[in-house]
Amino acid sequence: MTIPTEQQLAQYIRHAYAAPADEVPARVHRYTRLIQQFSKTFGIPPHAIVRAPGRVNVIGEHTDYNGYPVFPMAIDRDVVMAISPSSGETVEVVNSDSRYERRLFPARFPLGAYPQGDWGNYIKAAINGILEAEIVDRQRALGFHAVVGGTIPESAGLSSSSALVVASALAFLTSNGTTVETQTLAELLAHAERYVGSEGGGMDQAVSLLAEPRKGLKIDFFPLRAQSVDLPMELEFVVCNSLVRAPKTESAQHAYNRRVVECRLAAALLSRALSDRRGKVQHTTLLADLSPEKLKMDEREVNAIAEQAIGEEPLSLAEISRRLQEPVDTVRARCLALKSGGFLPEPRDGFLVWKRYRHVVTEARRVEAAVQALQEGNIQSFGELMNRSHASCRDDFGISCPELDALVSIARRNGALGARLTGAGFGGCTVNAVPTDRVDEFIRRVSEEYYEGYIVQTRGRGFLQIEELGETIFRSRASNRASILTLH
Repeated sequence: MTIPTEQQLAQYIRHAYAAPADEVPARVHRYTRLIQQFSKTFGIPPHAIVRAPGRVNVIGEHTDYNGYPVFPMAIDRDVVMAISPSSGETVEVVNSDSRYERRLFPARFPLGAYPQGDWGNYIKAAINGILEAEIVDRQRALGFHAVVGGTIPESAGLSSSSALVVASALAFLTSNGTTVETQTLAELLAHAERYVGSEGGGMDQAVSLLAEPRKGLKIDFFPLRAQSVDLPMELEFVVCNSLVRAPKTESAQHAYNRRVVECRLAAALLSRALSDRRGKVQHTTLLADLSPEKLKMDEREVNAIAEQAIGEEPLSLAEISRRLQEPVDTVRARCLALKSGGFLPEPRDGFLVWKRYRHVVTEARRVEAAVQALQEGNIQSFGELMNRSHASCRDDFGISCPELDALVSIARRNGALGARLTGAGFGGCTVNAVPTDRVDEFIRRVSEEYYEGYIVQTRGRGFLQIEELGETIFRSRASNRASILTLH
């Protein structure tokens, strides 16, 4: 093992980031510092560099775990690890950010979790998932030493957590001399990340592992399928951080998991109605299995059946049990069970099943229409679909907040063809489709109106300090998938 030359690093960086020449030196410097920190910490040079990008979801929110498509792209913000295999079972990871303490544990299944919210759980999630699938021998697995550094803003809805899961998985596999086909690994890690307590889908892991530079990725699920789509040269995607955390706290996980459960309840109620209508049992937990295309039925007919089966009013668990003609405990076990082993408690305001259903099915149609608009070069139509997506996320899925709404309005006033929240919601970032020739002016005006205006005037919310984040508003270039640079 030898320290790579700047030329070798530059060549890797140009490929990994599709980076222009003027950005390469700064990225080389970042990698060099990580390698130097590894050598200083562990007394040996690293064996490899592992990189996993974050993502911005352009359109298709909360559709993935319902079996419907999404349309994200990988961004040039990422998690990078300098790694070397351990001589035994020990995993030891040091973060270049001193706010995160060193994590040390044995790579043996099953792995007990750290307290909720601990950054080490995302490393454990990857390793536990690989061991659970027996891709690496549970009794003979080698651990690894690593220094990790990230440039994805934390709690911003840009998938810093999944990037860490993907990077950790690649580090563990590399240390054990094992490879897994990327599509298979994406599906495995989507399941593995539920170790941390969120009932998520598979978008984040898939785009990190399958992305292509200068392209968006339409991803379908169950089974996982990915279609790359050229992004128009005349349009850029600008990410704006609301400075409101989208945290992985217990309350945020509850809000997220509630929507997963409400979608399951929608699928159960519609399945029951279709079973009664067609005279044969139709059971599924995925709303996509009940699409007009899958059912070979007219869309208006399916929507009418759904509206009658679900109704627009909030539903109690007792009422859902009555409509399904199943005991409450059976419904709870089938629809309210969480990965943690518990059950989602019944909300005081009832389950908002109809609104969640309406968002998911209309958002799925918007994804398909958005891809078609891009293929046809119709950026105006594409932008309008993004705008409708935000309205649906706000009004039907209830995952926006006043700050995101304000940021979206400011963006549209200042030249964005489309602007919407991105990620799980409840804070974090917006993604904005801006004509390329207007990006500099857009960034200047949004900075003035939101960061120097709205935030200063708005009191009572605990905004993050700008210096905590680095860049708060930036162009998001579609970068390449996760990769490994072996150092010889």
